[in-house]
Amino acid sequence: MIKLRPFNTTDSDLLVSYLNDNTVTQYITAAIAQPYSSDDALWWINVGSQSEYIKAIELDGTLIGCISANFGDFEYSCSAELGYWLGSNYWNRGIATQVVKTFTQSLFDNTDVARLFVSVVSDNKPSIRVLEKNGFTRDGLLKKASFKKGHFFDEYLLSKLNSSVQ
Repeated sequence: MIKLRPFNTTDSDLLVSYLNDNTVTQYITAAIAQPYSSDDALWWINVGSQSEYIKAIELDGTLIGCISANFGDFEYSCSAELGYWLGSNYWNRGIATQVVKTFTQSLFDNTDVARLFVSVVSDNKPSIRVLEKNGFTRDGLLKKASFKKGHFFDEYLLSKLNSSVQ
């Protein structure tokens, strides 16, 4: 069973393992330390993940990933940026699609978010597909939007509107 929950100290070893896997981190933010240490994991658990909109993804009692929403400020306060990742052993099983659906619906039901958006590296076809299955649409292509490990990446901007917000 898939569950969204806060991070806890027992997640430390798996965080280190997942976030030192280049296949997991190749398209996510460079703000995640590389290499990723136990100290990094403990900081994340005790400080960085302390928001009700940052959740550990658990499958049958085991941490398998993370999903979050980062709310905007001022005139962007009704928008939030979605982010997520899964350990590579859990890819291609429909888990990301299900988690994005559940998390998005919870945000739309329990907050004043009118627009949820995400910027995805254009090479990350599986993540784009997850989002499109969940009703996210492409707003545009951002050329050379990010720079990581010596390379520029184009990114698609996708969004989903909360139909209950007028």
